[in-house]
Amino acid sequence: EWQEAADSRAALLSYLKEQVPQIFCLKDSSPQEEEELMQSRLLHPLECFLFGEDPQEGLEKLKEGSTSSHLCGRVFKEGETVYSCDCAIDPTCVLCMDCFQDSVHKSHRYKMHASSGGGFCDCGDVEAWKIGPYCSKHDPGAANAMVTDDCVLDLELYGRAEKLFRILLHYVTDFLVWEENFQLPAELQPRIKDNTYYCVLYNDEHHSYDHVIYTLQRSVNCDLAEAQTHTTLIDKEGRRAVKRGSLTSCQQAQERIRANSVQISQQPLRVEILHSVVMAHQTFALHLGSWLQKIISYSGFRQAFCQVALQPDVDRDRPCLISRLMLHDARMFKARKIVHELIFCSMLMDTECKRLFAIEFTKHYKQLQKDFINDDHERNISITALSVQIFTVPTL
Repeated sequence: EWQEAADSRAALLSYLKEQVPQIFCLKDSSPQEEEELMQSRLLHPLECFLFGEDPQEGLEKLKEGSTSSHLCGRVFKEGETVYSCDCAIDPTCVLCMDCFQDSVHKSHRYKMHASSGGGFCDCGDVEAWKIGPYCSKHDPGAANAMVTDDCVLDLELYGRAEKLFRILLHYVTDFLVWEENFQLPAELQPRIKDNTYYCVLYNDEHHSYDHVIYTLQRSVNCDLAEAQTHTTLIDKEGRRAVKRGSLTSCQQAQERIRANSVQISQQPLRVEILHSVVMAHQTFALHLGSWLQKIISYSGFRQAFCQVALQPDVDRDRPCLISRLMLHDARMFKARKIVHELIFCSMLMDTECKRLFAIEFTKHYKQLQKDFINDDHERNISITALSVQIFTVPTL
């Protein structure tokens, strides 16, 4: 239906308007049930639209016509072991464990340390190493700089990918920078709006685990185990709904959380009230970010994604989509991590896209640094940490 519709965007958004709240606003659904419903009713239809056939068959065809990349690009998780060597151009150039074990650097003077998360493996980048830029797995047999997969999509598939990525990246961007807690964009407003809200507690760097646990126990009538679960997930994901109910009951919980947290610290915890449909669409936008990472691991799709993300807005005063996300980085909760990983596995894996992204990054660098200074979060989860991927590269 989306392929045949006169306006694919309107048809797809109409479908999301109906389905997303049904999946993510259910009171008693478990995370596993949500995951299964999202896969069958949201992600699978998107993949069918993308490939124009059964997604598994489409993926198999894509794999047959694709060669492996000369770049590793593995994005490091927090605490993951990484390796640096005296052969590196600078100390920021590192290898993942697999590439290190298969490289000449294993017999050199090297250091190993735990990643703080957010960086990626530099294997295959000839500008990162004085000798031995490739491990045996990524060695192309010739010193070609920054060559990515040779997979070329047929025009029809590329056209569908570009169309879908444009719709979805606008959707993801809108909801990751969305500041209206009770309202949605007009095309996503539900016909009937119920009186269900969430009281959402956000992560900050002022309050300790114990402070948050104590505040939750006193404010939302939860036991110690439940308060600990909430606190752990707030730290990991950046925010967590700690109460579901009517607007009045959520407002009362919000006031209690603020009052109890001020007793411990001079600053109250950041707590906001979101309508359930706003929360639902923001939750799905995060899942879409992870889904896009998986899809654009194929270079043909990666090029389509980068083209959409870097395309100048029709309104010349408005930045392109990837710049909009960067400029809201300090205001995002830990959703920013998904944005950074999207940049790693798209813009930084292709020579020309990396150059164009570097121009956008540099254009907004002054504002990004100002926002970082005013942000209370650590540098390793700030977009400014990407500067080492750009300003240390000689050709850039």
